[in-house]
Amino acid sequence: MKILVILIVVIAILGVIFVPQFLYIVDETQVAVLTRFGEPRKQITKPGLYAKTPFAEQVTYLDKRLLIFDALPDSLITKDKKRLVIDVYARGRIMDPLLFVETVRTESQAVSRAVDILTSELRVEIARDDQSEIIQTSREAIMIRVRDAVAPKLLAFGIEVVDVRIKRADFPGEIANSVYERMKAERKRIADRERAEGAKADLEKRSNVDRVAVEIRSAATRDADIIRGCGEAESIAIFAAALNLDPEFFTFQRSLETYRAYFENTTFVGSAQDLGQVFEDIRQALNESAKAPDDIRAATIGDAVLQSSCQEVEAVTAARVLLANDLDTQPRALIIQNTDEVDWADASIGCPEAGTSYAQVITPGYRMVFEFEGKTYEVHTSADGRQVARCDQESESGA
Repeated sequence: MKILVILIVVIAILGVIFVPQFLYIVDETQVAVLTRFGEPRKQITKPGLYAKTPFAEQVTYLDKRLLIFDALPDSLITKDKKRLVIDVYARGRIMDPLLFVETVRTESQAVSRAVDILTSELRVEIARDDQSEIIQTSREAIMIRVRDAVAPKLLAFGIEVVDVRIKRADFPGEIANSVYERMKAERKRIADRERAEGAKADLEKRSNVDRVAVEIRSAATRDADIIRGCGEAESIAIFAAALNLDPEFFTFQRSLETYRAYFENTTFVGSAQDLGQVFEDIRQALNESAKAPDDIRAATIGDAVLQSSCQEVEAVTAARVLLANDLDTQPRALIIQNTDEVDWADASIGCPEAGTSYAQVITPGYRMVFEFEGKTYEVHTSADGRQVARCDQESESGA
């Protein structure tokens, strides 16, 4: 029994020692290269159990999956003589196992050789671009150029390069702070410029609005004074016409009003004759005050300039209302640029409609130009403002 146990143990030990010399297993994630006395003889790419000559042949296993060739971060000089810390890596796979074993033997040596080639080509490509271009725009182009330059060199080792990537491109630590400060100063300069432009635009808008407001107030004050003058002139004319109809009745009525105002809350001490004299004096004073010099009467009632101004205000008002309705705005938002007196050749007031005939009668009126939101508009009116027509094609102000 003891002999049997010993025999089994001996057989097991011999199996552990000698079976690997006869058989080997290839995993599905691997490829195997069979070497005889150190010389590559055969490559096995399919998984399974295989036999080999004991002691004379050896098996080298290689990973058929993608390999990572990761280079250490390195400080490289750009075209504009500045430094960047570049961290790069490449990915590839073993395409020719026999050539791989003949040239670099192991994966660790392959990684070392690949990293050296990758770093060398990266240094060449980085030297072709400026620092700002590498950081902002040309990184993708650099990776493509490095991949194309590295691929044929690694293919000589039986390695196919799939991709090259830059993980990061940073400033060196000793200049990073100064770079960040310059970036902050640049952003601050841009922000200050934007604020200054905004303040300038604000002042321009405010000054334009203030100017328009002053123009509107001035025009409104002028129109109000003219309208008030027209009303007073008409009132005086009506008053004078009434006076001319019956001066004695008017004087009598005014004397009664004066008596009422004069004797209200007043105690008179005197004779009846004295009281009659007071009434007579008041009546004579009223008669004199009711008379007006001929030159003043003529200037007040028959002033052609005032009448013309009244008509112009009425025409401007009518034109404002028409244009404001067309533009859907307030009449006072329209700034009048100029007003010209015109004698229109016919009743169309310079704005004839196609297919319409007009009486050939000279019609006095006005040509007005208004401004609204940077555009100008032309409106024609008759002298009294009863006929109004918009005769413009809107145009840019100042064009």
